[in-house]
Amino acid sequence: MMVGRDRKRGILTKDDREYFINGKNYKSGSERNTRQRIRDRTRNALYDFEYLSTELASRDVSQIAMENGAANEQIFTAAEEAIAFLFKLCQHAPDSEAYTTDDRFREILRNGIEKGLADDHTVLDFDLDLQYGLPREAQQRTQRKLHHGESLTLAELREALNNDYLDDSYRFRPLDEDGLPKNVEPEDLRSHDDY
Repeated sequence: MMVGRDRKRGILTKDDREYFINGKNYKSGSERNTRQRIRDRTRNALYDFEYLSTELASRDVSQIAMENGAANEQIFTAAEEAIAFLFKLCQHAPDSEAYTTDDRFREILRNGIEKGLADDHTVLDFDLDLQYGLPREAQQRTQRKLHHGESLTLAELREALNNDYLDDSYRFRPLDEDGLPKNVEPEDLRSHDDY
């Protein structure tokens, strides 16, 4: 649920919000300037979160989080949108085999949580397992990567191990005179490509 677009300025002005919602008509140079201004303010707002997370007084944070003695659900919905934007930001950074979008986002979440806990020495005990996309698609992607010998992320490897995508039990059996595992039928050694 979006909060009304006529509210006071945040990162975006009322006109900026109108531009996103209704595609407000600008002259070509003016639209380019508007988009540049939005990018600059967004970048600077992200830099400002360091001050908000370290310097904003606890009572001020409480007043943002609460409304009339209860949690301000609109704020927490907006926080979800902030996380969605951070994930989108990670998706647009270049991937490498050693560092993917998933790795970058997990690191941001882990480091952000640690920074949030640093001053009050809170012990946080939870396991954050991120999965997105349809489960069948994720399963097929992992199986395809296994089939093609591609590198797996830790989450994909955990999924493969937990769901028995890997069956290498024959590797730990003694070999017979033909060099094949003892007590294993030859059909069981074939890959699905042999059928």
